[in-house]
Amino acid sequence: MSDHPSHGVVFFRHLPKTAGTSLTTTLANIYGDAQTHRFREVADGFATMFSGVLQARGDALSLVSGHIPLLAVPEGACGPEFTILREPIARLLSLRRFLEQQPPDDRARMGLGERITIADMLASRKPEVFGQVRNGMARFFTSHHSFANPSADEFWNLPGEGPVINDCLATLNRMTVGTVEDMPTALLNLQRRLQIPYALEIGMENFTVEKRDEVSIEDIRALIEVNAIDLALFHTVMKRLPRARPTMASGGAIDRRTLFNPQPDTQYNPLHIPGRQGFELYEPRGKLCWLGDSGRGRIHLAPSAVPLALAIALYFIVPHYSREEVRFRIDGQRWPTEIRHDETAAHFILAPIPAHAGPIELSIEQPYAVPASVITAGSPDRRRLGTALINLRCDAA
Repeated sequence: MSDHPSHGVVFFRHLPKTAGTSLTTTLANIYGDAQTHRFREVADGFATMFSGVLQARGDALSLVSGHIPLLAVPEGACGPEFTILREPIARLLSLRRFLEQQPPDDRARMGLGERITIADMLASRKPEVFGQVRNGMARFFTSHHSFANPSADEFWNLPGEGPVINDCLATLNRMTVGTVEDMPTALLNLQRRLQIPYALEIGMENFTVEKRDEVSIEDIRALIEVNAIDLALFHTVMKRLPRARPTMASGGAIDRRTLFNPQPDTQYNPLHIPGRQGFELYEPRGKLCWLGDSGRGRIHLAPSAVPLALAIALYFIVPHYSREEVRFRIDGQRWPTEIRHDETAAHFILAPIPAHAGPIELSIEQPYAVPASVITAGSPDRRRLGTALINLRCDAA
């Protein structure tokens, strides 16, 4: 590896349909939205684009993510690398629902209709569908170019299970790996691996498989038959993962990028506030960052040799929201706050926070949330919203 600073950049190699949207939100909270980059598409020459982003962003970038298979960007391009796996049949059922929800033009390009059955997926000879529904996990982590090249015979007929599984296992054994089926353990492993001094949480799990899914025993059997490599790979990895949840090592190094270090006479919007948990992704149009499903947003402050005077501006989902019932706590202790109102927001002036030798937690607790669909009729937004962070200002105490 070179000495380029991008080697400190964390890499979430996101296998599709593995709760990645929720985990990406968690990660954007940790490092600050402005310090992360999510690649939306992988096309020819992607490795050059990937390297270009790392070079251009330099020290300002903490995390990259995207549906980036091993063949698009090899190992060693960044710093710590991790992924989340999911039981293959559950992943494909989720994929079916996801494909059905795509715009008509996208479905037509893939040769799919309005209603998509398992039989439709398995009958497809479109490479982007075929490669997903037939051992898509193995193709994602393989180092053999022919397995992902539609021009090669091996793309359409993968070789025997043993060589493919061993190839992928060699990759996964060098990564930090978790599973959707045991996300609490995955988050604990990730917390320890990334040297984060606080507990991680994941919001709404964006699973696009629903109870109304109509799949038959024959559908499941057909999926099992053509995904034997993925099933063997997944269950082999499961056996190798720690059975017990890890404990955080005490006294270890901390990645300071995962803490918020406010400076006097400076105002920060959520994009530039790392050390968060329990918030949604930043919404550029409204310049807001909503509290998530838990109703409690946490901001983890870096050690400070001086007292901190913080003022927090919040926006509310309805005009007559119970602003006085919003609670602030420092390491669990109720914190005195003065409220100042204006037309669009409430400004909460916190009592000075004393100097502190270690990280501390500032939490914002909202009294209630309202379904977005109640506020905007017909909205596809499934969130419940109440309170949003606009900005945080630090003044000299």
